[in-house]
Amino acid sequence: MKIALKIAPQRSTQYAAMTATLAAPELVASPLGHALSAITPTILAGQQYLLVTVDEQRFPLPAMLDVLARLGTISEAYEYFELIGEVQGPLLRPLEPHYTPFVPLGMAEARRYKGKTNEIFTRILLNVALCAGGYNAQFSGRLRVLDPLAGGGTTLFLALAAGHDAFGIEVERQDVETTAAFTRQYLENESIPYKEIDERGRRAGRRYHFEIGHRGNTRVLVLVHADSTHADVHLREVAGGSRMHAIVGDLPYGIQHFGEISALLDKALPVWENLLLPGGTLALAWNATRIERASMIELLERQTRLKVRDEPPYTQFAHVVDRVIKKRDIIVGVKR
Repeated sequence: MKIALKIAPQRSTQYAAMTATLAAPELVASPLGHALSAITPTILAGQQYLLVTVDEQRFPLPAMLDVLARLGTISEAYEYFELIGEVQGPLLRPLEPHYTPFVPLGMAEARRYKGKTNEIFTRILLNVALCAGGYNAQFSGRLRVLDPLAGGGTTLFLALAAGHDAFGIEVERQDVETTAAFTRQYLENESIPYKEIDERGRRAGRRYHFEIGHRGNTRVLVLVHADSTHADVHLREVAGGSRMHAIVGDLPYGIQHFGEISALLDKALPVWENLLLPGGTLALAWNATRIERASMIELLERQTRLKVRDEPPYTQFAHVVDRVIKKRDIIVGVKR
């Protein structure tokens, strides 16, 4: 089956270039990757698409559409025909996705704050983390995702939208408190039921614990004000414990020297590794303008026993962000 995948339109040239660059590697990294035989970028009616040949016997159409709808770089999918009868193509037949986000994707888009990463990139980073390890087949299921550098919560909201339980740790108290306040306000405005567990009696670090959704179909959102090197302590008592299927982190982009990154991660990486379930994945994005990929690989291999995915498509996510960040990249490690 040949399908045309529309690359998600962006309002700025900067983000349009990023989305087009990352579309093919995100697709190959997804559960669909093993069923693809060809990927060709093309332009149809002035819009950017990927033409893809998929083996339906290896990946049935309903499951295919569910995966495609979860990708950050793809906005629409069509069956593609070169010719129908005597009518010359290209001709497109819309394919309806079978996917409803657990919470609206707008939850991640609505909140604006200084230093926020583009939601498309955050969604790509999350998808890569969930697909690179032993839980690839459960991509559309319910997994546990930790952002140890949670900031304003974009990764957490996207994880919730995908139907996962989301856990965030952030050292800046104001960020945690404003994220908790935004969560309450958004859920109330959208009439999404939730219950907040009162944990003000905790002695170490403030923790906000939300159960979101209708009875019998809830997800967990946990926000912790703490240093992420103590993540195991602060998550030990939450529902399901502190073990995670994926850890997703967007390292501070102001850091441009390897020594600073190394100091930040030397203590954190062993703790994060211990939180991962076997087959779980760590995915980190960083400003690679002056910090080489080889240095990041060496750091992960020195501080952890994770298997670094240093082969395509995981080596193909480098891209330009702006005039300052001329190269941003993703490194992925899987717990053996």
